[in-house]
Amino acid sequence: MKVNRRNRLIDYKSIVFMDYQKIAHEYFTANEIAELKYKMTLIFRDFLKYKMWKYELHQNLDNSCMALGERVCLNLSFVIAIQKIETVKLSLPEENILDYLDAELRQGVSESLFYRELISATIANKQ
Repeated sequence: MKVNRRNRLIDYKSIVFMDYQKIAHEYFTANEIAELKYKMTLIFRDFLKYKMWKYELHQNLDNSCMALGERVCLNLSFVIAIQKIETVKLSLPEENILDYLDAELRQGVSESLFYRELISATIANKQ
């Protein structure tokens, strides 16, 4: 059991550039990683609902050959999935993270209940 968990500050730069696999292997056990990947798959699929061919291409959640928009969606999926396991402090950027997404991805993410819950929780934590 990995117990050296710390609060992580997630900002827009880390949502764009982070390597979720490295973070997961550093902080979580194999069973927790399997659970995270299952949750991430559901969230990622929801985000990419208007680009299902992209989901099919990346359903293994390997971020090594993804375009920027898909990587942002995958990292957002990770941040949302770890909310149940890890304390994560989110620093929402002044610039909108959705600006990194094309029209179809932006629509999929903005319509997602997962994303709306994340935004609501972040706003509530700031008050």
